[in-house]
Amino acid sequence: MKRRVVIITAVVWMLVIVAVASSALTALVLSGSDGGSALRVVGEDEYEIIDRYRRLDEVRATLMNEYYQPLDEDELVLGAIRGMMSAVGDPYTFYYTADEMTAANEEFGGVYHGVGMLVQLTDDGAIEVARVYEDSPAEAAGVRMGDRIVAVDGVEVSGESAQTLNEAIDRIQGEDGTTVVLSVQRDGEILDLEVMRAEVSISYVEYQIINGDIGYINISQFSGNDVEGFQEAMSALQAAEVSGVIIDIRNNPGGLLTDVVEIADALLPEGLIAYVEDGHGNRTEYTSDADYWDVPLVVMVNGMSASASELLSAAIQDYDRGTIVGTTTYGKGIVQTLITFAEDGAGMQLTTASYYSPSGRSIHENGVEPDVTVELSEDCDLTVPSPNLENDNQLAAALEALQARIDAASEE
Repeated sequence: MKRRVVIITAVVWMLVIVAVASSALTALVLSGSDGGSALRVVGEDEYEIIDRYRRLDEVRATLMNEYYQPLDEDELVLGAIRGMMSAVGDPYTFYYTADEMTAANEEFGGVYHGVGMLVQLTDDGAIEVARVYEDSPAEAAGVRMGDRIVAVDGVEVSGESAQTLNEAIDRIQGEDGTTVVLSVQRDGEILDLEVMRAEVSISYVEYQIINGDIGYINISQFSGNDVEGFQEAMSALQAAEVSGVIIDIRNNPGGLLTDVVEIADALLPEGLIAYVEDGHGNRTEYTSDADYWDVPLVVMVNGMSASASELLSAAIQDYDRGTIVGTTTYGKGIVQTLITFAEDGAGMQLTTASYYSPSGRSIHENGVEPDVTVELSEDCDLTVPSPNLENDNQLAAALEALQARIDAASEE
């Protein structure tokens, strides 16, 4: 290999940025350092990495030496990392600090400290409340699904990117027993709602029997206790010998691929559930076995049903295992991988693959078209997962579609 001799001085900060790309170079700098300049022989690849990031270090050094006020070098490093992630142009690819990573893991586990609501980005760059959890501080303060958060404790926030969303979430979260003021836009008005932070325990699956013999299961997210909750619901409804089941995944933003595959396996016959392909064309298939709950089925979706929700509804639709009722889903057919950096607990999320339905349909930017399209009536509130038999016209359509499947099954 061609070799070059270079003088390596004060590049430790720069190597923080490139540590993942070149562990060999990091080891080279860290070993045998005496605190001063050192002559080192590096390979062509290592030299190219140093040269590529030289300008970044020049900018850092200039800021630290010439800026008119003292700067926090750690904040500059964090800003450089976030800037690199933002340059990808993917709202689902971003960096977590150690604290943000802890909060994300807590939420996936179903227990976290905050106000008890789920938020998401909108197409026009706002932060919208996708769900308010039952018995949560947010519910007690009057936060509603569909509210747009415009400020937190008087500081304006936006949903322009995943980074600005994370910044807003950081402001909302805090120590138990403290308060936060959420300024929300609702029906053209700005309301200031004071919310007391607390430990929030979330159950992602709720179920009950409606109309005498119809099972109703609401899955709000595919994480936490969702698999256990679904299995509990399925066992209870099987024991009750329900005639059919409605699965409500409206406003479900997705979650863990492994979780939705496990739930789908309980509902689908033997075969392909979904497959994913990475950027190199490598394909991974997820399949179901022959053991499944063969009950007449309807799945309810809407424009805020995303990712794992779309995977489930598309697979059920491809197998004609159930009728999809509602409105076209969000259209997120890509898979993210979460990586944790062991040295400090920080991490990053990045899009690594696209997923496809059993028939090969791509959901991304297309969504799942329902078999029965029904726009939700304006007077229906989906803030809580309990079925609204009086005002929910989508649920009424789902019951009608389910009865048709029950009648067809009885004639076979």
